[in-house]
Amino acid sequence: MAEEEQGKRRRRGRRRDRKDANNRPADSAGKDDLSRGDVSGGDSGAESDVPDVVDDQPETVDDQPETVDDQPETVDDQPETADDQPETADEQPEDSGKASRRERTRAAVGGGEVSPMDFWRSGSMRSARDRRAGTPSEQKGFFQRIRSIYLPPWVPVVAIIFVVFGVLGLLFVVRSATGAPRIGVDHWHAPYTYYICGEKQPPAPTWEGRGVHTHADGIIHIHPFQQSEEGAGARLTKWFGYGGGKLDGDEVRMPGSADTYKNGDECPDGTIGEVQVFANGVKIQDYTRFLPKDGDLLRIVFGPPEEQVQLDDRIVIPEELATREVTITIDQPDDADEASTTFTPSSISLDAGEVVKIIVHNADEVSHGLRIVGFDGEYGTIDDFAVVPDGSDPTEAGLGDILQPGESGFLVVRFDNGANMEFRDPTVITTTGTIVITEVAATETPAPADDFDVEMDIVMQDDGYVPDALVIGAGTKVKLNMTNLGEFVHNIRIAGPDGVYETDDDILSEDILPGETGELIFELDEEGEYVFRDDFRRETITGNLTVQ
Repeated sequence: MAEEEQGKRRRRGRRRDRKDANNRPADSAGKDDLSRGDVSGGDSGAESDVPDVVDDQPETVDDQPETVDDQPETVDDQPETADDQPETADEQPEDSGKASRRERTRAAVGGGEVSPMDFWRSGSMRSARDRRAGTPSEQKGFFQRIRSIYLPPWVPVVAIIFVVFGVLGLLFVVRSATGAPRIGVDHWHAPYTYYICGEKQPPAPTWEGRGVHTHADGIIHIHPFQQSEEGAGARLTKWFGYGGGKLDGDEVRMPGSADTYKNGDECPDGTIGEVQVFANGVKIQDYTRFLPKDGDLLRIVFGPPEEQVQLDDRIVIPEELATREVTITIDQPDDADEASTTFTPSSISLDAGEVVKIIVHNADEVSHGLRIVGFDGEYGTIDDFAVVPDGSDPTEAGLGDILQPGESGFLVVRFDNGANMEFRDPTVITTTGTIVITEVAATETPAPADDFDVEMDIVMQDDGYVPDALVIGAGTKVKLNMTNLGEFVHNIRIAGPDGVYETDDDILSEDILPGETGELIFELDEEGEYVFRDDFRRETITGNLTVQ
């Protein structure tokens, strides 16, 4: 009991010491401040409005909680009776008329609790004054909020799966969107003819190894071998490129030929030519994007512009393009019914590529007409030809294809491929006739003359000439026998005395198809060194010719 009483007295003594410290006069407080090292130089008796947190910190070891013994340990340590409470007025806090330092500090910061002793009570360190009341919290940026989001470990795995399947689905859609022709599905054939200034040219030579090719048969074969040849990879321009030729907006060079024709070049008759493409008799305006379909009949032309008009149910070719005329009469015997109507003649012949004006005369007492079916074999479609009355504008579709009794009319036709085309009377569909279209042989290169002084041989291969060096005498007429053992078309061009290719003094052979032979007869009078090359492999297949 003696120890308990002694502990109680110690605790009451500490409480009195704290009360006495709060009730000290101002001058003693100033002295105490100086004793703690306050050397600010200000009035020691004046009180600062700014809370001095340092003054409120424990000053000595005696002010710190000493041991666990100073804390109430048991229920017995708690005040049990009124005897343990302050007994006299001296033990009660005295109102000195001034606010305590803690109260002044609380008022200065807006009422917030900023006592340094809060550190001991809360168990957490204070690094700065408490935030003033009403101050908004700091806003996080967008990326800070994103980084603070927690994602379970399986989320990235699911995201990767979605990305992979999304890419696969996109590839499938793109692959499905690729139009025909397709690998292993389509096998198309599109016959074609090639005209230069009105003259039909030989077909392109054979090339293989691609699904879009030809067999020197005047037919474009389309059955893709690889994905790049599907859809747009089978366009007409691609076919030219695959064979070593060229077709663009203003230039054409047929595969297997060294001759290039550009818009604005002159034809032998002085007319200005341009590149044109027709499909089933219809002029293709943007042929760089044209994709031949199975059965299309193509005509590739370099020559004077063919200003035809395309209507919904017919092709209209200007009259001035016709090179000759043919007359057909429509009539029926006296006292016969309408089914006996006849065409006279009922059959006419045209050359492929020939432009002909057909004059039609209705000699009957009732109206009749004439319509020629196109290559699609169906009447009333865009590749038909139809008669119109004389003096009318054939580009006006409303004129129809009917001639009144005793009236005459005309139509201008052109067919690019050999075939038999039917025509009929729209008023009596059982009355028909036939147009026989005959293929015209391609222009052949004239055979060279047989007179020569020296005969020499040269072999053409895909990687060079054998031999690639020749020696002849000046003024000697030479016959050069050429044999193409390669898989591509080759030729020989000798630069003339000026030493420059593609000038007027060049000596040029015909194009030699794979496996075929040819001849070149020439003569050089000036001694010196000459060069020759293959126009199809200009950089890699060359040779030297010595004239001595």
